[in-house]
Amino acid sequence: MIEDLLAAFPWFDHPEGMKFVEVAKNDHRTVGHWLFVPGSISVFHRVKQCDEIWAIHAGRLTLHIVEPAGKHRVLALGLGMAAGERPTAVVPAGYWQAAELPAGATYAFGSNVCAPGFTYAALELARRAELCRAHPQHTNLITRLTRG
Repeated sequence: MIEDLLAAFPWFDHPEGMKFVEVAKNDHRTVGHWLFVPGSISVFHRVKQCDEIWAIHAGRLTLHIVEPAGKHRVLALGLGMAAGERPTAVVPAGYWQAAELPAGATYAFGSNVCAPGFTYAALELARRAELCRAHPQHTNLITRLTRG
């Protein structure tokens, strides 16, 4: 399936770390597909102007959300509802978020929707030292899911 997905779209390596392709965009919304393969992550980032909706189509993905007050939530994206997975998640505007494949997962394929439309000017990639200072209780997680 990964080979078929790679051949189906003009992927690029997103600044967050996974493969990405934008499939629809206007002033009101942006839709893109993402693909995680072993070793890829989405580093901690936040989108300032809009909520971000994650929807998974195949595979499994772990989504980490750090709320402004510091609470860490872990959401399991997948189609195994009996195992506690959910097919969608919403990250509110301004919340820190990161994603990774859970142990044993070989890939994850899905979509993100931002409304109003996403702009790179509204994307903030976390600076490890600053995020650790703000949320020292999550230093190990932040260190693992940031680039510096």
